[in-house]
Amino acid sequence: MRRRDFLAAGGALLLAGCSRSGSDQVATPTTSAPSTSAPETSSAAPSPTEEPAPTPGTPAEVLARSTVPVLCFHQIREFRADDGAYARTITTPPSALTAQFQALRDGGYTPVTAPALVDHLQFGTPLPDRPVLLTFDDGSATHATAALPVLQQFGFPAAFFPMTVVLDKPDWLSGDQLRELDAAGMTIGAHSWDHQRMDRISGDQWAEQVDQPRQTLAEVLGHPVDLLAYPHGTWDQETLPHVAAAGYRAAFQLADATDPAQPLLTIRRIMPPPTWDAAALLARLESDF
Repeated sequence: MRRRDFLAAGGALLLAGCSRSGSDQVATPTTSAPSTSAPETSSAAPSPTEEPAPTPGTPAEVLARSTVPVLCFHQIREFRADDGAYARTITTPPSALTAQFQALRDGGYTPVTAPALVDHLQFGTPLPDRPVLLTFDDGSATHATAALPVLQQFGFPAAFFPMTVVLDKPDWLSGDQLRELDAAGMTIGAHSWDHQRMDRISGDQWAEQVDQPRQTLAEVLGHPVDLLAYPHGTWDQETLPHVAAAGYRAAFQLADATDPAQPLLTIRRIMPPPTWDAAALLARLESDF
């Protein structure tokens, strides 16, 4: 059974025993009582033409929708003589990135933005046929100098998750480059301060690794940042409440299992190595999602 079929079946079973009024629902803000002196002018009444707010799905509904492939890339550059075996698995030459993007296009996939994917998962808003999300971790300067031109060549959106400790450092993204990516229609999210595994931090480290990067990126970009990618793709149960409390709407991992209670904070991704040709990439997406 393919993963998408398994999730759909599992979601259906969970829905059969779930109440939409359960504690897993996002609370709807209540309006204060109208003034008794001028009730007829209260602004609490919705406009007749105002669209109703979308209703968040239950965790079971989010899980049932979690069949959209999410790909994760790191360095986008040519191999170097001193690259070790691991470095070569997370380094994608621009020609290999171009070939994999062409494979997605030829395979009928349509890259979508990260907010569009999260809206789909959370509210069930529609996506195009065969959607896919492209993401880039760590904050290498090659994301602006090498990845962005290829994305623009294909007209693809993507999401970028930089560490904030490296901003404006040599070989890493600068504030100007982050703003360039943002202006080009790319989504910027956080990736911690200095890439600590979030299943191993505690105490004051939560503010440093989770809260402060969101604030720093918001200051750089001039607008809020509400997405996170876990360093090393790892998390544990202690991680999730800290991420939620920091104000992140969704978070991305690199493990197989999605938390059934908080699937928006454990969205699954895979890392396509540069050795995957078109057939290998498309086969993996079909079998894995």
